[in-house]
Amino acid sequence: MDLFHLYQQLTTYGNFYPTTYRVKDSDDYVEWTEQNFKYVRYNPRKEIKRYGLSLTSLDGGTSGVPDLDSLYEYNDENNTNYTERDFAKFTPAHDWGNLNDIIAPIKQHIFRSHILKLDPGGYFPPHRDHRGRGINSFRIIVPLQNMRPPNLNFVIDHRILEWELGYLYFLNTNMEHYLFNSSFRPSYMIVYNVGLCEETVDFVTMKLW
Repeated sequence: MDLFHLYQQLTTYGNFYPTTYRVKDSDDYVEWTEQNFKYVRYNPRKEIKRYGLSLTSLDGGTSGVPDLDSLYEYNDENNTNYTERDFAKFTPAHDWGNLNDIIAPIKQHIFRSHILKLDPGGYFPPHRDHRGRGINSFRIIVPLQNMRPPNLNFVIDHRILEWELGYLYFLNTNMEHYLFNSSFRPSYMIVYNVGLCEETVDFVTMKLW
């Protein structure tokens, strides 16, 4: 089956929906990452209160360089040719509870993934993650902490999303979306980039909530 029709299979069930997969003790996971790792600026070229912790990287480390940078700008400045799929080695920050067990069936299809931390006032402006016909991946989001509106307003297709913490969600980020932390505490979520194939589509759609 071609990739376009595979993506259509995902969106048949909606542009945003939960699965039955759940990361246990998401608050404890956030605390553990803060105690054992350093969150670094997400896209450090922009003065926005966004930080990340690499769950996959080039070398299995958590420096965030260059996987939390703009790859387009980093490649241009350093004469490199990295793509998102180059960042596929899991870091120690992913070694928590049942997280590895959940992801194990599709682990070989995951790349350039991280925990995203939005401090108060942190935001992403309206954008789409893909353009054109070359869709070959999709996003799984895991809300971890302080993700419910009105504290964190995550808007897709003019709809404010309601999250249940710890569950894995499919999100059609090809739709225009934006988010803003309007609270006084940081918000945390896992962002998985997942290669589009029959195996990963089955992983999501066979475990609908």
